[in-house]
Amino acid sequence: MLAHIIPVQTGKELPANKPPNSRIPWPFALACCLYYLFVYRGLATAIPVFVKLFDGLGVVLPLPTRLLMATYSWLFPVLFLGAVILTIAKQIVILETIRLRIANLFLILVGVVFVPLVLLVMYSPLSVLMWKLHSIK
Repeated sequence: MLAHIIPVQTGKELPANKPPNSRIPWPFALACCLYYLFVYRGLATAIPVFVKLFDGLGVVLPLPTRLLMATYSWLFPVLFLGAVILTIAKQIVILETIRLRIANLFLILVGVVFVPLVLLVMYSPLSVLMWKLHSIK
């Protein structure tokens, strides 16, 4: 029964020496850019709230939290606007394999890994404070 299956012709065959186009469709690239800008705006407005909260608590903050609070004003624009520029540049310029992998790694780190890491760093002093208050009982 399976011997009678005929391979489907797509009509457009790639030459043997040319790799397939590694670019993503423009709507997906624009959605990624909107995601980066949305996350940037959300984090940039949330960090000052945490700064006021931690100033009011008067607790000693861990080093990652202090570093993030000191550098968020320039670090977030560099990372997220850089991710937007890189996403658009990937659509226009065809990158070599190693450069494409580096660009994709940067975009994954900024879009997937960086956001939960920032939240973990900002909530960790509150978790330590709650743990200390709970252990007083």
